[in-house]
Amino acid sequence: MSDTLTKSQEIEAKKVKVNTLFKDYWFRIPEFQRSYVWGKEQIDELLDDLNYARTNHPNKEYFLGSVVLQKHLVQDKTVNFECCDVLDGQQRMTTLFLLMAVLRDLSQNDKLTTNVKEAIFQEEDPFSNQPERIRIEFLIRDEVEDFVEEFIKTDGATGDISRLKEIRQSSNVSLSNMANSMLYLREQLQELNVQDLNDFAVFLFNKVIVIYVASESLEDAFRLFTILNDRGIPLSNSDILKSLNIGEVESEKKRQSFAVMWEKLEGEFGRDEFDRFLVHIRTILLKEKARENLLKEYEKIYKAGKLQKGEETLKTIKQYRDSYAKLIWFDDDIPQEDFQLRNLVTIMKKGLASDWIPVYLAYFNKFGYDYLFEFLQRLESKFSADWILQETPTKRLSNTYGIIKGIERADSPADIIADEEVFEYNREELQRRISEDIYGKNFARYILLKLEYVLLQSNQQFADFNKISVEHVLPQNPKADSFWRSQFSEEELETWTHKISNLVLLSRIKNSQLNNKDFEAKKERYFQSSINIFPNINSVMQYQSWNVDILRLRQDSIVNKLMADFK
Repeated sequence: MSDTLTKSQEIEAKKVKVNTLFKDYWFRIPEFQRSYVWGKEQIDELLDDLNYARTNHPNKEYFLGSVVLQKHLVQDKTVNFECCDVLDGQQRMTTLFLLMAVLRDLSQNDKLTTNVKEAIFQEEDPFSNQPERIRIEFLIRDEVEDFVEEFIKTDGATGDISRLKEIRQSSNVSLSNMANSMLYLREQLQELNVQDLNDFAVFLFNKVIVIYVASESLEDAFRLFTILNDRGIPLSNSDILKSLNIGEVESEKKRQSFAVMWEKLEGEFGRDEFDRFLVHIRTILLKEKARENLLKEYEKIYKAGKLQKGEETLKTIKQYRDSYAKLIWFDDDIPQEDFQLRNLVTIMKKGLASDWIPVYLAYFNKFGYDYLFEFLQRLESKFSADWILQETPTKRLSNTYGIIKGIERADSPADIIADEEVFEYNREELQRRISEDIYGKNFARYILLKLEYVLLQSNQQFADFNKISVEHVLPQNPKADSFWRSQFSEEELETWTHKISNLVLLSRIKNSQLNNKDFEAKKERYFQSSINIFPNINSVMQYQSWNVDILRLRQDSIVNKLMADFK
């Protein structure tokens, strides 16, 4: 069978050995690629697979995966040579590059050492007009280039463990992961004896193969990139979306700038949250239920003419990121003293599904800070009411899209804020729902958070809290000889135990051992720690006893205050 699978004027695919890959080709990691993110888990899986294949099937080829490349003709001093931009496969390629450096420094075989040195770096030879050249060049990442120079290109450098551990703490994602991977590769390969290390290297160079897929056309290369992803190569949709759009930018300088921007956004959000953020933008633009993955949904956006690929998409993402930073991360544009708005966003982030965020962004994108708090009040009321009233997910999504459409129709903030149709819900049924037993309902924690928000003074800001638990003042199952049995009949216990007037939020994990303590003991040993965080606890602490009359008064007061806050 020929190694060449297909070849045409534009697209070339070959089956190549690692030895060939690192001897006959030169690579660049483009500016639009994501950071190097492999860690111990991926390295361990790779080494385990290679060692298993080497041990159990030493004469069979081991398929490592595909690399998708765009070919360029590059001039290096007086020499023209072909260089390939890595569009897919950079994690594997970078890991192999690190592995070569570790093999070089651990090898006691001169031939192996020479082999891996040539795989890493070509020395200058003026007699044959051969320039100095590194096997893989990392564009625009100066710190990564410095790492390559210090640890991959330099003999013996992978043995500088203390320096690698220092770099492992870097805030630069690529640097940190490269240092960590190099340390782990060295740690694992050091366990092999001389013969096993040689055998491992022989297998790696001669039996490990990749499918090399290359095109001179960037468009064709990105198309292949997308097709391979659909067939299961582990790339995220946001990675491909980035590549498709940056690949449309003609100016190399702008491509570099947008690549840096994208990498910064991924770092700010985190990968999962960044994908959700891209979904929010998709929701604003399409205003309909998503039925495909993120990448295909953006293709719908492009087909509908809502955005153009390339600069327009990238600038739109940056624009919404800036709005998100102001509205959700509370950048300095929102005054520190505007605690009501901040507190409302805080409870919505903590307790509601994130479907409200694209609506909030859409409003801000059109009207800015004008009546922003008033709009957010209506938005929170609608979203929380729909949830408490158990509207179906489909209906709630439909309502989301309806509000965004209402924002687009509105000529002023007053128009959308006063739009009763898009913010409509059944207030009578809502009041009935929050007046009945709420403990165990999926909205219980949120309605208690909303109560805390209502009880906060307008000049107060929520204190930081991470852990939240819902606690009964009157316990759920008081013992027969409990203090509580002397205060409440069986019927009263059944009536009041799970009402909102008997429930509080604590900034701690429940302590079941304290559940049946009497009221004074509970206040002192259990509620005191949360008094400065949740106002509702403070109100409970004012009572000297806990009985039906107090619960009844609290119930009416709490429900009335909550309903007054529903706009």
